[in-house]
Amino acid sequence: MKSYRKIMGIVCAILAVFTVFGCKKGGSDVFKIGYANNDDANYFDKLKRDVFEQIASDDPTLKVTYTNANVDMQAQLDHIDNFIAQKMNAIIICPVDTDGIVSGIEKANAANIPVICIGVDAGGGNYTYVGTEYVDAGIRQGEYMAEHLPQNAKIIYLSGTPGYSHTRDRRRGFFETITAKRPDVELLSEQTANYLRATSMQVMEDWMQTFPQIDGVIAANDEMALGALEALKGANRNKGVLIAGVDATAQGRQAIKNGEIAFSVLQSAPKMTEGAYNAIKRLQKGEVIEKQIIIPHENVTIENVDEYL
Repeated sequence: MKSYRKIMGIVCAILAVFTVFGCKKGGSDVFKIGYANNDDANYFDKLKRDVFEQIASDDPTLKVTYTNANVDMQAQLDHIDNFIAQKMNAIIICPVDTDGIVSGIEKANAANIPVICIGVDAGGGNYTYVGTEYVDAGIRQGEYMAEHLPQNAKIIYLSGTPGYSHTRDRRRGFFETITAKRPDVELLSEQTANYLRATSMQVMEDWMQTFPQIDGVIAANDEMALGALEALKGANRNKGVLIAGVDATAQGRQAIKNGEIAFSVLQSAPKMTEGAYNAIKRLQKGEVIEKQIIIPHENVTIENVDEYL
C-alpha cells in the first residue's frame, strides 16, 4: 500500500465485514480492551488512537475503554491498574516512558491480561510490540544524507526525548551509517528538542547564530524538522540546506512536496493500528501472538511524495 487512501480503504473493508457478520454489542462474546494512550495532543499518538477507535467502534465484538495520560507516567500506571481491576481481556498501551511502563505491564502479566505496546516498546515485562524497528529509521536517514550531502558537509542533529528507546536507536542508526559512508561529514552540534516543533525552532535559532555554514539538519521526527525549517526560513537560510525527519506526517509530506524538506521516513500509524487490531482478533480466538509485529518503514522524497498525499 503506497498511500493513506489505500490504507483507509482496507480499514473500511474491515468495517464492512464486521457490519455484515458481527453480533450485537453487549453480548456474552464481547472482548473488553483498555487502551492507555500517552498523549491525545500528540499528532502520532492521536492518529493511532483515532484509527483504532474508527475500526473498533464498528466491531460489535469489542468494547474499548480509552484513557489519556497527558504524558504523565503515574497517570498511565493508574489507568492500567483500573483496567486490571475491570478485568479487561487485553490492554493496549502507547507508553509514556519505555522504562516507567514496566511495572504496569508486569501487573497485567500477573493478572494474565495480554499487553500490546503500539508504536513504542517497553523496557521489560511480557508484551507484544507492534511498530517499526527504530534503528532502521536512522539508517535510512543516514543513507539518504550520505548520498545527497555535498563534500565536507557540516550538519546538526536534533534528537528526541532522552529515555525513549526510539530516541536512542534512531540516533544510533543515523550516526553509524553516516560515519561509515561519509567520514568527511562534520557534526557541528547535537541537542534534544524533545520531539517538539517550538523547542526545535529555538534550538535552530541559537545554532544559526553560532554556525555560519549548515548543510544538513537531521531530526528524529518531523515536528522538529518543521521547527528547524521555520527558523531557517525566518533567517532566509533554508536554501541549500537538506532537512530529514521521521514520521512523514501530513505537514511533513507537504513540506517535501514544496521542496522545503528533503526526506522523511514513514512509520505508518494506520498500519500499526491495523497490526494491533489484527493481534486483538487473534487473542479473541485464543491464539498466541508473537512478541514483535514489525511494520516496515517507507522512504518519502520529492520523487514519490505524491503517492502519500
